[in-house]
Amino acid sequence: MATATTTVAIAGITGTLAGLITKHLLKHPNVHINGLCRAPSKLPDLLRSESRITLFKAQSNDVKTIREAVRKADVVICCYLGDNTLMIDGQKTLIDASIAEGVPRYVASDYSMDFRKLEFGDHPVKDPMKHVQAYLETKKAQITAVHVLNACFLERPWQGIWDDKINTFKYWGTGDEKWEFTTYDNAAEYTAEIALDKEANGFLSFRGDYIDIHGIVADFKAVYNLEPKIQNLGTLDDLYKIMHETRDRDPGDMRAWLGLFYTYYSLNGQTVLPQPLDNNRYPNVRLVTVREFFIKTPKERLGKTLFLEV
Repeated sequence: MATATTTVAIAGITGTLAGLITKHLLKHPNVHINGLCRAPSKLPDLLRSESRITLFKAQSNDVKTIREAVRKADVVICCYLGDNTLMIDGQKTLIDASIAEGVPRYVASDYSMDFRKLEFGDHPVKDPMKHVQAYLETKKAQITAVHVLNACFLERPWQGIWDDKINTFKYWGTGDEKWEFTTYDNAAEYTAEIALDKEANGFLSFRGDYIDIHGIVADFKAVYNLEPKIQNLGTLDDLYKIMHETRDRDPGDMRAWLGLFYTYYSLNGQTVLPQPLDNNRYPNVRLVTVREFFIKTPKERLGKTLFLEV
């Protein structure tokens, strides 16, 4: 008997994480993907020509096309990344379209620290996740919500931690505070597994490493055979004061303050992932640690523009 096809709709398919999710889903021959995006031309040629991907071009408020894209889907994965209008209103439109078309599960565009432990306004870019979670709660009789928590993407924070020009790791706090890290690829692989697991629902938490600055430095020395300097930037209270002063000065300049907020809420313990983790739910996923990330990353690329292979 032929294996039934699983249809996965991915909204925002041209994004980095969505591309990685697509790569992992295509490893399964019985999967078909409906990809929704504003500019299909941004998708790599290899994916645009893939016979198991059907692309739909639409804005986030194009209800007609969105409904076509999610029709007969077994699950919708949202990979939107943008302003509050997209992250809140765009997701509500996508959720409503999914309900209208009878889609059983919706994976929210979270891929984050445990934002449930934040109050509105604590970490402004996490507010949309809280709004969407609340909206999905009102729709739980009509669609099952899934939220992927993977803490901090391992590829992201080095610009604020590592200064290659002076061979120095910089840190806030005592140095004993721990980062929670997961690579983009691991987060994508878990999300692909969740998409194919009809029993997966609610909040699922995954983590590749849990490590303080001392452990990071030790891994760096072991991999690159180089003794870095270490510079303390101040206490977490100092960081809290500076990040708010910076944002209050110019809320529109997110480059100036966003990394500070991420650092503070990654280290202060407030958003640590709930235990037990769900790492073992999908044993085929091999998690990458900080040391393994260093091994495959040229030192000169740390702290530079994000680079990923999709």
